[in-house]
Amino acid sequence: MPIVNTEVARIFTEIADLLEVQGANSFRVRAYRNAAHTLGEL
Repeated sequence: MPIVNTEVARIFTEIADLLEVQGANSFRVRAYRNAAHTLGEL
């Protein structure tokens, strides 16, 4: 079963949420959120 863009976008959003909770660099968190948004739009 192939993975679709929306599933990858959901995973990237989840990673961004986890990084934010851990206090990771805000640029890194934003990069994951931007990637999730872009994949969600495709």
